[in-house]
Amino acid sequence: MTVSPVGPRQRENAVSTLCRLVRLSRSWLYGYHASQAARDDRRERRSARDDVLLAKIMRVFKASKHRYGSKRIHRDLCAEGEHVPERRVARIMRESRISAGQRKPRKPVTTNSNHKLTPSPNLLLEAFHCTTPN
Repeated sequence: MTVSPVGPRQRENAVSTLCRLVRLSRSWLYGYHASQAARDDRRERRSARDDVLLAKIMRVFKASKHRYGSKRIHRDLCAEGEHVPERRVARIMRESRISAGQRKPRKPVTTNSNHKLTPSPNLLLEAFHCTTPN
């Protein structure tokens, strides 16, 4: 038994009248519902493929110490022979809330003058006594 895509209103009005009112063709209406199984199948296959890719993305992301973004992960996946669009990698990372951590800015290290180390010895031991320049 097939379920009609129109529903309970079909008893009151013809499908052609309802389609004309909402400006749809009858072939689109019936085709849309007939192809629902194919769309569901594509969605399930894509979801299963995304789960496999997510595992690979997580492996590369952990190997990079949580520093790689979608571009570098995409590059590494392509190097491994996994050809997937970069935008798909970015979408999977976004949906899984995977994002690269920001590097901390490098703090400059200056001279520490508060130490108890002795200064370097004068190895030349020369005493210069100049009375005139040059």
